[in-house]
Amino acid sequence: MDLGIIILILVLILFLAAFMLIRTTRMFKPLPIVEKLDLIDVDMLKMAEHLSEAVKIQTISSDRDTIQLDQFKKLHYMLKSTYPLVNKQLKLEIIDQATLLYKWQGRNEELKPILFAAHQDVVPADEHTLEAWTYPPFSGEIADGFIWGRGTLDIKSQMIALLEAVEKLLSEEYVPERTIYLGFGQDEEIGGKHGAAKIVEYLQKNNVHLAAMMDEGGTIMKQAVPGVDGSSALIGVAEKGHLSLRLHTEAIPGHSAMPGKDMAIGRLSKALARLAENPQPARMNAIKDLYAGLGSAASFGMQFVFANLWFFGPIARKQIEENPQTDASIRTTTALTIVKAGVKDNILPHTAEAIVNMRLLPGDTIAKVCERVRKIINDDQVEFEPVEDGFWEASPVSPTDSPAYQLLSLTIRRVFEDIAVAPYLVMGATDARYYAAISDAVFRFCPYELSKEDLHRMHGIDERLSIEGFAKMVQFFHQLIWVWGKAEF
Repeated sequence: MDLGIIILILVLILFLAAFMLIRTTRMFKPLPIVEKLDLIDVDMLKMAEHLSEAVKIQTISSDRDTIQLDQFKKLHYMLKSTYPLVNKQLKLEIIDQATLLYKWQGRNEELKPILFAAHQDVVPADEHTLEAWTYPPFSGEIADGFIWGRGTLDIKSQMIALLEAVEKLLSEEYVPERTIYLGFGQDEEIGGKHGAAKIVEYLQKNNVHLAAMMDEGGTIMKQAVPGVDGSSALIGVAEKGHLSLRLHTEAIPGHSAMPGKDMAIGRLSKALARLAENPQPARMNAIKDLYAGLGSAASFGMQFVFANLWFFGPIARKQIEENPQTDASIRTTTALTIVKAGVKDNILPHTAEAIVNMRLLPGDTIAKVCERVRKIINDDQVEFEPVEDGFWEASPVSPTDSPAYQLLSLTIRRVFEDIAVAPYLVMGATDARYYAAISDAVFRFCPYELSKEDLHRMHGIDERLSIEGFAKMVQFFHQLIWVWGKAEF
């Protein structure tokens, strides 16, 4: 090869490398050092006892049509007696039997209000697993440095921590500049239609538009993100939508001894196979924003790749697609969950039916996904429709350049000692999705530290939260309420 061509190629390679390095340094700036806070003193054991009392009350959601009202009333009485200043100085509205909405009037009515949310209800404990629990799921046992039981992680801890923080601020005679709401729904675990949805309806009727709100969502974890060795805090800025489709087809029934070639199960199976083999298209937006938010906490390799997806996109996407958890962050997922057909082994069924559950990436709509499904199945004899009460759109993406997000991120870093903070996409559903109707800044974050093992405790066996971690939650909310309560945004 001619020497001039070799030199030209080397120059182009060096130019490309320099260009990519410049993009990396511009996108991934070092995280600024923040001043550590002197956190308020708290009585950890006393607060743990309060959470324990709440855990003992079995506010279980398991049926969309009924509510164990006696248990919710018992919880409300406990909250009233435990937090006398909250009960005296905040206005309480009970919505749809058991949902609680507290209003803390601010000094400046020119400022839009903010809202902090959690939910009172918990999932039941599988009776077949009770012997595997270290302590019974509704014992509220305080032992080994933890509070044990349903609701410690999901998410009575957030409700109690908020009330502890507000009670403390009231005892300090703090009055917020802006009005602050606390919204505690009764049925998040079964959809939130009688809880968060009703709170939003109530606020809309009163012409309330929120400057920001925060609900459950991301947490603080070590090695939560590939390429980040230390702890990072993930703030949910959006959540996926939900679409359950019922597929249905019919064929001529008959004796299995003379099956023919056109059978309902076979036709439906082909449709399901096509859906499984042809995933919805990928988009890297959310994961790119995640790594950009992590900044220099991410390894240089990850920084280099995600700053230059125009070059590394196909390679990065292939790696992401190999892991179901990361793959779910870049596409609308397709899960084949239920199949029904046939009544006897020697009868060809007249009908075959299946449920396909899809979680919608922000930017995809139910209409758009259904059109893709139609093209993928490519069979007019396989009909499909959304399952009743089994669909909603993906949430809007809340901006990370807003003052509310920046102050939330700063508060996390100051309370939890300079950790990396980044936006991420919540895979499941929370009450927060309802608040998009009345706020452009909807965030999802649980201010406690989890291990990867702890993730399996949510809705699982041995749900628990450390006493120290719960105390840190109270300290965090004390600071965030103070910061958001006086900021002009």
